[in-house]
Amino acid sequence: MVNLEKALVKDAKVLLEIQKKCFENYSVKYGDFDSNPYHMTLHRMEFNLKYKFGHYYKVVDFKTESIIGGIFIFELDDPHVMQIAQFYISDEFRHQGIGRLVFEAVMDKHSDVNTWYVDTILEEDHNVNFYKQAGFVEIEREVEHEGLSFITLIKKR
Repeated sequence: MVNLEKALVKDAKVLLEIQKKCFENYSVKYGDFDSNPYHMTLHRMEFNLKYKFGHYYKVVDFKTESIIGGIFIFELDDPHVMQIAQFYISDEFRHQGIGRLVFEAVMDKHSDVNTWYVDTILEEDHNVNFYKQAGFVEIEREVEHEGLSFITLIKKR
């Protein structure tokens, strides 16, 4: 179905294009907010790809060998504690179980990590439920502005 491969700087433009398409609707729906990956620049994407305390993976469609998504994780003051920063799959590949497969593959690659954090939009039930089904539990909520709140979830193993 898909392969999970380490993303390289040469993948930056394609990853950024897919990321922008995936997060554009949040910009329209909730207004502009600083943390929306839709607003990421190519320079920032390249920084993330090279970040020494992070890991950026591209999701590659097995049939076409094209990039269909990405996930960026980074250490939080300890190599055993990771934050999921961006996780996105092209719309035409969503709701097929790919996200679950990708997340499980990332966790397998980082079996030494015992604590995972993620922030997502509280109002986006599908996103929240995805992480809860993966074993995350809510630890915090923060209101950005009326109609937009973020939820922080944690998974310990």
